[in-house]
Amino acid sequence: MMLLKPALLITILLFLSCAINPVTGEREFMLVSEEQELALGMNATPNLNWTYGGKYRDTELDSYLTTLVKNIWNVSERPNMQFKFAVQNTSLPNAFAIPGYVAITRGLIIELENEAQFLAIMGHEAGHVMARHTAKRLSLSQVQSVGILAGSILLEGQKGGDALLTLGALGSSLLLLKYDRDQELQADRLGVKYMAKLGYDPHEALNAHKQLEIAVEKYMKRLGKEQREETFLDEILSTHPRSEVRKEEIEAMIKELPPYTIAGDGKGAETFNSKLRKIREINKAYIIFDEAERAFKEKKLSESKEKLEKAIALNNQQPPFYNLLGNIKIKESRYSEAEEMYNRALSIDPEYQPSLYGMGMVYFLREDYSRAINYISRSLELFPEHYGSHFIIGRSYIALRSYKKALKHLNIFSDAIPKHPEVHGYLGICYENLGDLRSAYREYSMQVKIAPNNEIGRYAQKRLYVLRMYR
Repeated sequence: MMLLKPALLITILLFLSCAINPVTGEREFMLVSEEQELALGMNATPNLNWTYGGKYRDTELDSYLTTLVKNIWNVSERPNMQFKFAVQNTSLPNAFAIPGYVAITRGLIIELENEAQFLAIMGHEAGHVMARHTAKRLSLSQVQSVGILAGSILLEGQKGGDALLTLGALGSSLLLLKYDRDQELQADRLGVKYMAKLGYDPHEALNAHKQLEIAVEKYMKRLGKEQREETFLDEILSTHPRSEVRKEEIEAMIKELPPYTIAGDGKGAETFNSKLRKIREINKAYIIFDEAERAFKEKKLSESKEKLEKAIALNNQQPPFYNLLGNIKIKESRYSEAEEMYNRALSIDPEYQPSLYGMGMVYFLREDYSRAINYISRSLELFPEHYGSHFIIGRSYIALRSYKKALKHLNIFSDAIPKHPEVHGYLGICYENLGDLRSAYREYSMQVKIAPNNEIGRYAQKRLYVLRMYR
């Protein structure tokens, strides 16, 4: 079989893989079909959910905000595309949308003043989905990997997106990379268009960006950072509109809109503020919780506990508060008290992933590996890319001599964190017990290179001497 040169292969793919953009009506390079695009987004949803703190649970608020987002969908270019909406339970001010999933964080929504500002933010994010910016970015990323492109041609009956799923490991974070300037401008334009179609004043998009920056400034101040310190603003808004959206740009976009009619005052502040009263009150407790979490990361456990007690006094129905207390108890080697705290969190939300992981840690540290596996398995069902869970369940399987199962999880962890100070030693143990001595030698060598002086590093050095013929 004659193999095509890479340059010719890419040229053929560029010619064959085109689709009509639903926003512009123009043909553009696209390896990912709309069905595959949605599947990629839906597969990434659980990981993005827990990366951003899990869902803030308030049925009434969810219903109200979902209806507003649905209104955007109804006037968009892809009204029939499925989606789920969530308020993410984190103080980090942000919003994002991928095919099938739309979200805004608690830290941002509490600073918005009305429905129009909410729709400006979510309309911008929806614009990225409607214009297929994510699918385009995924398609172009494959051009950089000729091997995957070759595979997508040679795999009979598979389209480019299927080959991407088959041959490439796609992490959720890839879906939230920064958009380029043209894509941001297009999303801005679509956002104000959707607002106008729905009868909202598109000029509120300007105030939405102002409130976004206010939210960021408050958040950074609580973290003890300056407003422009080391481009921190850009870092935490990496999935959000540009921080310095120029007033002239949006005003020019509004002037280009077709005729529109504003309903009422075009803002919708009264209902919005009524629906957000509860989350704003609860957020007062989360401001204290954020201080407790910061103290925990700085290893100030007593200070963290004091802050948590104050947060719980304000609201005792928030799983993250008890989960952090459990983490403190783990640090203090008080495993029974940690278990009690994690159980409190789970009594409020039985699917609170961090506490399922915490319970797994408790049983792992008690050397009750079967129960640890049960809890960690539930953690991974909710958060498949939670690498800490992969590491602990892998260690648990090693303790039970289930080396093949351990290998699967430890390899996932190693791919994500290749310089971890222990994982390669444990991979070596798995390969050695499975009879793959060359792979065992390779992993032991990596362990010694990264961390030779810890317990697993010293063990790896001994095994390298025994297995030296397999180098």
